[in-house]
Amino acid sequence: MKDLVQLELIRESLIAVVNEMRANIIHSSYAPIIYEGHDFSCALMSADGRQVAQGLADHPIHIFAVPYSTQQVVATFKDDINEGDLFLHNDPYTGGTHLNDVLMLQPVFFDGKLGMFAAMRCHWNDVGGMTPGSLSGRVNEIIQEGIRIEPTKICDRGVLNEPFMNLLFNNMRARSERLGDFNAMVGTGRKAEEHLQRLYKRFGDGLLSGIEELIDRSERQLRAKISERPDGDYFAEGYIESDGTNPDPLVVKLKLTVKGDEITADFTGTSPQTNGPTNCGPAMALNAVGTIVKSFLDPKTPINQGSFNPITVISEEGTFINARNDAPCGGMAECKFLIDSVVAAAMGKVAPEMTVGDLKGGANHVIISGAGDEGGNYIHYEWPAGGTGASDGVDGSNAVRSFNEGDFNSIQSVEMVEGQFPLRIERCEVREGMCGDGEFRGGFGLRRDVRILSGRGALSVISEKNVIPPYGVEGASNGAANSFTVIRDGQVVQPSDMPGKVSGFPLRPGDIVREETAGGGGYGDPLARDPEKVRADVAERYLSEADAEARFGVILRDGAVDAAATEARRKDMAGERVWATLELANEELADGPRRQILVPQALADKIGVSDSDLAELVTGRGAPLRAWVRIAGEGDAVVVSPTSLDIVGAAPGDRVRIRATVSQPATAA
Repeated sequence: MKDLVQLELIRESLIAVVNEMRANIIHSSYAPIIYEGHDFSCALMSADGRQVAQGLADHPIHIFAVPYSTQQVVATFKDDINEGDLFLHNDPYTGGTHLNDVLMLQPVFFDGKLGMFAAMRCHWNDVGGMTPGSLSGRVNEIIQEGIRIEPTKICDRGVLNEPFMNLLFNNMRARSERLGDFNAMVGTGRKAEEHLQRLYKRFGDGLLSGIEELIDRSERQLRAKISERPDGDYFAEGYIESDGTNPDPLVVKLKLTVKGDEITADFTGTSPQTNGPTNCGPAMALNAVGTIVKSFLDPKTPINQGSFNPITVISEEGTFINARNDAPCGGMAECKFLIDSVVAAAMGKVAPEMTVGDLKGGANHVIISGAGDEGGNYIHYEWPAGGTGASDGVDGSNAVRSFNEGDFNSIQSVEMVEGQFPLRIERCEVREGMCGDGEFRGGFGLRRDVRILSGRGALSVISEKNVIPPYGVEGASNGAANSFTVIRDGQVVQPSDMPGKVSGFPLRPGDIVREETAGGGGYGDPLARDPEKVRADVAERYLSEADAEARFGVILRDGAVDAAATEARRKDMAGERVWATLELANEELADGPRRQILVPQALADKIGVSDSDLAELVTGRGAPLRAWVRIAGEGDAVVVSPTSLDIVGAAPGDRVRIRATVSQPATAA
């Protein structure tokens, strides 16, 4: 065992190097998405591609995929990795995220031997493709999303491959901005190498042996945490609402197995890859499972490769969470966040005290492009945050980043946007009334209006949870869904027939792009919420008095809680809830990827649903079961398939609450 003091010095020194790398990127990059939005991450890798260190601010979606990419570089170049080399990579099928996220690796040698890699992954605002910004909700193949870079050596022993660089940047919009971000990454890698050389001079070979000990310790720590949980199989599923070209949803199916000190996540049965942007490569499933397992079981200790070793992921090639050429992957964040949601639902059964309401469902890519006042073209990228999910004892937060997103800004500053582009931010506010109701409510999303001031323009969007909203847990309600529209001459215009999937919608001067982001899912029964907390939300204008009464059963008179009236109203509301008895079907009930339940007409009328509407079965434990209604039968029995019972954790004959899934609360403004 290494001396504990020295181990701690090594660990903190490596993290300090990563933090210095982050500062360099922020201070020297050219694109606002990087220096303002912090859409980048840095890390240190071992010589064989294992994760050694990251900072607290780095984004899991970037960093947890870097080992996969680094191992591909090592496998490709083997012994042809030399001092002065630089490597680029963005290919989703070999460990990348989406094409905009470009990884640079700088090898670091100690005494002539490869010792580590400095890794910088930055979102480049444009990498070519059919629309400005390279992200489109209506693509059909990855070529339309830009240049795909498999593991490539772009600098050999200090000599830059100029022809390749010209080929690369001549096929990207805003060449000077791309070059600026590239050079920021080069400089950051050089500074990282300087710092690592000083650490090697200080600790010698003890630096590398210390890294091995730190990885082993992280693995032992997570294995111990897993061992504290009961063995068993835990089931969950969730949906991508459309791929942008086909109205059918895509389903992620999960069987999570805890056995001893290991966790296996089996995604067998997940939908095939699609020709829309909602696909991701093989790195994202482990990325998501690692993010959630670590967050639920061991959130406070450092992260390195040891944190992933007890986890096995099974995802079939050719599914939309393990896609292959030539499936587009621009919406990989939407896929990854869906997997997060599904794994969180399953882990809520493994660690019930960590159960949390669902989140906004993706990156909310909004790209506004057009002609500037001086004749040049511009690309403006927005990534509006939503409300976060509630947990036991804690309300969700409003319009901020969630636990699985790292140090992204919630939204760009008005001054930055208006100073650089012919745009005006006319509204940026909390989206009132759009939380997931619960004993602890979810956070509120935001509403933001961006006016086009001059010249032609275009809008592209990739977003999820515009139709299927974030779920609530422990009997709580879902948050409001995302919505992205255009206001033209005072009228709301839908920029696409597929909500959240927009490609190059033409914008005119005077048009307003309206971004309305999802609220977080609630936690617990809304009728159990402290009336004073409801009153406070009304006082802050997060909720109206009508919301307080209709959704929480709280009656306010002259700004104060009427306790007697509240108690009576809540009793009435509890009595109005609709309950059903579960009856087991002899077969699986499904319409393609859609899970179905058979609901008698009288019961459907009570909850206000028709054939093919989405409904929820709520036990009050964990996340609800969501399924599409098929009208059939009589009485108050809802017929469900065997796997539905596995997901909801119930048995035939159990009584469960049934309700419609709504995209936003009816009383909300």
